[in-house]
Amino acid sequence: MNRISINNIVTTIKKYFRLLFDIRSAFHKKFITFLFFLAISAILWFFRALSNEYETVILYPVRYINIPENKILINKMPDRLTLRVKAKGKRILASKLNLNLLPIKFDVNSFIINNTSADSLFILTNTVKEILSRELEGIQITGISPDTLVFRFTSIAVKKVAVKLKFQNSQQVFAPQYMLNGDILINPDSIIISGPANILNNISFIFTEPLNISGISDTTKKVCSIEKISGINYSQRKVHITIPVDSYTQAEYELPVIAVNLPESLSIKTFPQRVRITYNITLSQYDKIKPDQIQPCIDYNDIQQNPASRLIRLFLVDTPQIINSLKFSPEKVEYLLTRK
Repeated sequence: MNRISINNIVTTIKKYFRLLFDIRSAFHKKFITFLFFLAISAILWFFRALSNEYETVILYPVRYINIPENKILINKMPDRLTLRVKAKGKRILASKLNLNLLPIKFDVNSFIINNTSADSLFILTNTVKEILSRELEGIQITGISPDTLVFRFTSIAVKKVAVKLKFQNSQQVFAPQYMLNGDILINPDSIIISGPANILNNISFIFTEPLNISGISDTTKKVCSIEKISGINYSQRKVHITIPVDSYTQAEYELPVIAVNLPESLSIKTFPQRVRITYNITLSQYDKIKPDQIQPCIDYNDIQQNPASRLIRLFLVDTPQIINSLKFSPEKVEYLLTRK
């Protein structure tokens, strides 16, 4: 019984749909007539509604000009003013549909109302109400938000800083058995930066954007962009990088241990007295390193700081820049101090 009733309902619905879309049916003609008069009524109601007065909100674009010299804004300023307006509907609709509203220009210097300090300026937005009223003809502005624009300034500083290269993955830059052959050349090696003094005071150098390079086996030249820092301007945005590369070999020496900062009244003996030192160096630089440039040392001051320890670490007084992967074997030696 239920199934029969459902079938009857479905059949009836299908019948009316056929009548609705059958242009020859009287039902279709009546429905079209109904829609026509409904559309006419909606249009008439819409135009009648536009003649009524309403209160609403309009967002008006803003631009700031004539910022004081040698100053920079450190707070975010609104790019639109919220206007509370009263007008007839057609005027409000026209203003909201006008997507080409010219932004109101705030001349920061000429609109100063209260200058409490060199780094703070206050501008009352009500001062441009008359200008906006002329732009929005036929619309009464009842309020502007925010009512006050607060400008926070800081002095602009200028500084020269060195540029340093940053690798995205420093462990994979060179191909096996290849290494850096001298200094990386950066041109220019320093640039002029400007910005808020409180930020520049903490900057002593600046990095390039991470250079994504791997497996190089020959001298390579690249152009790198300088890493961006918010609020900082650069004299230039790119630098030229030259990375000298050469194949390397491992050098090995067995050298005596030398003590530094040892008082003349004392003598010291290390165990062992000679240690093995190894390092990597490019083939073109191999002959430039002499054994006296890589003399393994111990420091008497280290003994003074930790007299209980019988082991002391080895080091080089000045490690040549052209060598890499320096190792001592052993890394620490025992010592014996005696008076002369």
